[in-house]
This record gives sequence, structure tokens and C-alpha cells, in this order.
Amino acid sequence: MKAVRVTRFGLEHPMELEEVAEPEPGPGEMLVRIAAAGVNPLEVAIRSGNHPRAGAMTLPYTCGTDVAGEVEAVGEGVEAFAPGDRVWGRASTGAYAEKGLLPADSTGRLPDSMSSAEGAALPIPLLTAWNALVVKGEAAPGDCVLVQGGAGGVGYLAIQLARTLGCRVFTTVSSKEKADFCLAGGAEATINYREEDVPERVMELTSGRGVEVVVENIGCDNLSSDLKLNAVNGRIVIVGTGTGKGPEVTIPLPAAMGRDARILALSSGNLNPLVPGILRRLAPLLESGAIKPHIGRELPMEQANESHEVLLSGKFLGKINLAP
Repeated sequence: MKAVRVTRFGLEHPMELEEVAEPEPGPGEMLVRIAAAGVNPLEVAIRSGNHPRAGAMTLPYTCGTDVAGEVEAVGEGVEAFAPGDRVWGRASTGAYAEKGLLPADSTGRLPDSMSSAEGAALPIPLLTAWNALVVKGEAAPGDCVLVQGGAGGVGYLAIQLARTLGCRVFTTVSSKEKADFCLAGGAEATINYREEDVPERVMELTSGRGVEVVVENIGCDNLSSDLKLNAVNGRIVIVGTGTGKGPEVTIPLPAAMGRDARILALSSGNLNPLVPGILRRLAPLLESGAIKPHIGRELPMEQANESHEVLLSGKFLGKINLAP
């Protein structure tokens, strides 16, 4: 089968399309024919060699994790799925490929109303949004939530999820096009960070209270200012540092202490034990259409390198996918 392989760390080294052996499902695993693969900042960061997970990767490796497709075969002990089922999840063997292995206990069933492209946009973005809002942020009905970067894959689903939790949702954007996109997705208000003072505007929207939860996708740029717009006892959940940004940031401690702020961080890998339970809670939201991703760009697998360039440019709405 064909797969897109990272042969050398560093974004200056293109990924290569190669022929690799088809994986075989072991106990608790499923072999899935991949119909679509999601492109995420995480795999770009790992490929660069500057992410902690890069040290655990053995070169060459198949890039990516997020997939949707059809079950071809199941391993020993798999009873919840059968060949022909449409599923979404995180492939342990890599996503930029024609086939991959998924662990059955942390794989979701794709509703008939959702396309494979939409399914591939769910695993890391939706699980990250849930982790940020529910697990870490403890968002409750009536809370005010700020999603930093609402037009991206995680941000767009975080807006929708926060609305289902009964929260007021604001988001930052960089253009009118992205503002309109986020408003259509359920945001109550958008803030153009290039033209407006974000903390000042948040305080206006909340009558001086601030927001209880910040879903922070661009931590290296925004963390200091987040402390100016956080409510007392508010939670700032760091989802990402920002694509291509450095790993360090300085914060004003008096601002954090004055608001009894909680600064939390997350990693998608550490969520694994909770994923089966989260999938059960997400299923009705996906079935009802309350949460629905937007595919901004879909490219053939042969253009995997271009997909990373598009992601780094920020010139897209929602998610970027690859089609094998």
C-alpha cells in the first residue's frame, strides 16, 4: 500500500510517498481502509523535530493520526465493530496512508449523516476541544468562554461544543471572512485581534467580569494577555503554542495571582484512558448534527507536503484533509 513517510526531521525535508507493507490487526485492533486523513499542527510540529514526541519516533515513519474509513478486518476480541462499518479515530500506524490500524476501544462509529472527510476532522480536534472545555476547563452552563483562534480545526469545534454546554462563546479571528465563519458556527461575538484590543473587548462583552474558560490555541502569543481577560477563578487551558512559534513565554505573576487563575495544559496522548467514555458522550452530539466540522481544503495524498504548507500559512477555514 502507499503511505506518506517522514524520512528526516526538519520541514525543509519533504515527506516521501512510498510503498509499505499492509498492517495486520492484532488483538483489540481493526484494519481500516482510510477514506480521509486529517492534517493537524501536531504532526507538523513532530515532523519539524522540535516537538517532544519527535524523540519517540523511529525514522522513517508514516505521518499523521486522524482518519475515517471503512473496517476491512478485525482482530481477536473485537466485537463492537465488523467489516463494512464506517469509523473515525486515531490510527496507531499513521494516517497518511491507504490503510491503518485503529484500537477498537477508542474508535468512534461515523454517523450516516457525516462524510468520511468530516469524520477525519474529528479525532484530535474534537477530543482536544472536549479535553479543554470539559475535562480541564470544567465549563458549565452560563460560563463565558473565549476560543483563541476559532476558525481552525480545534477552535471551530470548541465553539460548537461550548454552545452545547450552555456557554456564551466569543472567539478571536484575523479577518472578516473568519469572523463570519465563526459566527455561523455558533460564536456570539468575534474579536479581530489585528484591529481590536482583545482583553478590552472581552471585558466589554462580559460587563467587566471576564471569561471563565479560555481555550488557548496560540499560547506563546496570548498567555500574558489571557490573564487580563480571565474571570476570578477562571481557567486558561493551553491547547497549543501556536504553529511555528517558540516554546517559551513570560507571564505577569501578579495578574495570575490577583485573579486566582488556573493555567492548565494538555496533551492528546494523555487523554487516552478517558477516550472510550468521551466517545459515548460525543455520539449523540454527532448523530444530531449539533457538532459538525468544516472542511476548508481537501488534497490528494500525493500533495501531503503542500497540505503542511497550507496549514502553516493559516489561509484556510476549519480543517485540511488528505484523500488517499
